Amino acid sequence: MKKLAVLMFSLLMILSACGTSADNNSGQNESSEETADSNASQGESNGNDVEEDAKVQQSVGVFKGWADNHTIEVETDNGYVTYYVSPDNQEAVKAVEEGSEVTISFIENEGRMELQSVQAN
Repeated sequence: MKKLAVLMFSLLMILSACGTSADNNSGQNESSEETADSNASQGESNGNDVEEDAKVQQSVGVFKGWADNHTIEVETDNGYVTYYVSPDNQEAVKAVEEGSEVTISFIENEGRMELQSVQAN
């Protein structure tokens, strides 16, 4: 009888712990969405051009070549990084030789690095 009570109590604790973590995660997701929404509304009020310029980042690395028809690979100090290349920038990338050191200007859009310009050093 005691073993059955301990088993039931243990099962109850395990199940309640699983339910608690899911509730906590959903609360965290809601707060991060609210933060993203408030940041987006602030960006809209300041103008898209200002926000676009603020997000442009630069990186220096070694151009390794094309990963596919619209993605290039660059080796940086942090490892290999892939950049999405728009049709407008493909000719500029084709002029760069594999293995040469490059300076990349890019923006991060929803987790994807989008190439803005590439310059051989």
